[in-house]
Amino acid sequence: MADSFYELYCEEVRKNEILVKENTNLKIQVRSLTSRVRYLEENEDKIIERKVEAKVKAEVDKVTEAFEDKVISLEKTVDHLRSVLNNDSTNSGIPTSKTAISKAKHIPNSREKSGKAVGGQKNHPKHKLERFHDGEVTDYVDHKTDTCPVCHTQMVINGEGTIKDEYDFRIVVKKIRHRFYETVCPVCHHMERVSIPAHLKEENQYGYGVQNLALTLVNEGFVSVHRTKEIIIGLTGGEIDLSEGYISKLQKRLSDTLVPFITDLKKHILNLNILHWDDTVIFINKKNACLRFYGNEELAFYTAHEQKNKEGVDEDNILPLLRSDQMVVHDHNKVNYNSDYEFQNVECCVHLLRDLKKVVDNLDHEWPKNLIELLLRENHNRNIGNYVDAGYISLIYDQYVTEGYYENLNDRNRYYGDTEETLLKRLEKYKENYLMWTLNEEIPFSNNVSERSLRSSKTKMKVSGQFINLKNAEYYANIRSYLETGHRHGVNSSELIERALKGDPILVEEMKEHDKSEE
Repeated sequence: MADSFYELYCEEVRKNEILVKENTNLKIQVRSLTSRVRYLEENEDKIIERKVEAKVKAEVDKVTEAFEDKVISLEKTVDHLRSVLNNDSTNSGIPTSKTAISKAKHIPNSREKSGKAVGGQKNHPKHKLERFHDGEVTDYVDHKTDTCPVCHTQMVINGEGTIKDEYDFRIVVKKIRHRFYETVCPVCHHMERVSIPAHLKEENQYGYGVQNLALTLVNEGFVSVHRTKEIIIGLTGGEIDLSEGYISKLQKRLSDTLVPFITDLKKHILNLNILHWDDTVIFINKKNACLRFYGNEELAFYTAHEQKNKEGVDEDNILPLLRSDQMVVHDHNKVNYNSDYEFQNVECCVHLLRDLKKVVDNLDHEWPKNLIELLLRENHNRNIGNYVDAGYISLIYDQYVTEGYYENLNDRNRYYGDTEETLLKRLEKYKENYLMWTLNEEIPFSNNVSERSLRSSKTKMKVSGQFINLKNAEYYANIRSYLETGHRHGVNSSELIERALKGDPILVEEMKEHDKSEE
């Protein structure tokens, strides 16, 4: 009994000790809470003020950050718009014809000023038409006064008079009737019938002269089909009124007769050591399409496609057939850099100069200015026959590209900074292709041959707007190949077209012979 009481006593003592400790802790907590309450009471205004300041600061920082982002975005937009307004033929592919009225037009001219006065030079022979020989004169027009204005007497010629000659022409409409007779020999009674040529198969048809004129206007003058019809009506006094459908059929007929020429032309193109190529946008049935050029100063081969892509290039069957020792000059067409082709790529440095000028205009960095100066100076030296040190140019080229990366570090976030970085990477990767002209004087500095060869297609688009379908674009490409190659050998368009209409197009070797005969 005593043990039980003692155990209960001990248990109560332990509980009391626990309660004492808890009471002590509670007293400490009460003192702490009291102290905190007193602190809060004494510093309530300051605490509220700090909380409000922190919240306001967070909101202000958030708004400020958004505002700064907006300002940066607007600054980039302004720089972009300023860059667009600054675009011209010196820093982009925009033709001089699209120069804004308010801006000075830049006319590309690689010739150096001679220092001479503008106009005809002293002792330069005058070019003029010489007087006809008497046997050449086809018409005489006498100008004289028949009646005296004073006494009204009949006037007589006094002296030999003054002679002035004049070249002129009039289109005379011929209505030709071909008659084919059957003949018989009176001795042996052998009979002969002259066969009727294929171009006279109808009861009545337009002759080669009319066809030639219509095709020349459409393909050389880039006159629309409707205007071609109107012009021929005017020139013939209303006697010849071609239908627009007939003129369109003439395009197809001429293109079809050029198949032997196109086959022959492609063989010559494939044998070129240095080939230029480029493409440009045309419109087919209201959609962007592509006209492509292959050739050099003597040959011009055009193809038309609905899209700009590798499939079209392969379909042309030019680049896939070139050998590893042949070179292709182009404007950084990336389709050329793939394992399907073996030729060597030559980059156009004139296009590079435009890209460098664009960096100068937007970022005003020094490295593109220096590289422009280097390329122009060394190309000039080559043109005047001075020695060009390829190793030196390569070394300085690398130096300027390296400097470019350092300048780009600080301006990478600016408008055009990322474009500059992309250009630097391209210069580094394709260095060999950009500097091939320094190793061989036959390799051109630019792809200007392609640029000039495609210029006429822009005129065509301005006049006619578009091709109604791909077939019509292909007809134009075939005809343009024939006429342009003929021009490069001095053959007249009318002669080229008439020969083709007769089923005997002039082939490349004959064009070259014409070139020699002109010499």
